[in-house]
Amino acid sequence: MASRAKVLIVEDNSDVRRLYAIGLNQRGYEVKLAANGAEAVERISSEKPDVVLLDWLMPLMDGGEVLRKLSENGNRSVPVIVISGQPPPDEIDPRIRCWLTKPVSIDELVTEIQKR
Repeated sequence: MASRAKVLIVEDNSDVRRLYAIGLNQRGYEVKLAANGAEAVERISSEKPDVVLLDWLMPLMDGGEVLRKLSENGNRSVPVIVISGQPPPDEIDPRIRCWLTKPVSIDELVTEIQKR
């Protein structure tokens, strides 16, 4: 993936969202932000990111609901990397390319983004 890949960060914690954004911007990524799942669905449709970093547990709409909405509106193919404070469930949605358990370093994020 090119260094100017567009990454959508979906994270309800503003400090974590800002930390990821700064780190990825410094490494040459174009970063877009969403504070919740509903905003993420809208941004994915309008921004067409190359990869989505998706917090799993959020108010308004959790990560699972975001994935369902993406299937409904034709954005099924965007790669999704889940970042969660929870371990992955026994069965993971096949659209999830990677599940990272917080805390996650910027280097870990970059490594996983580059795989997509």
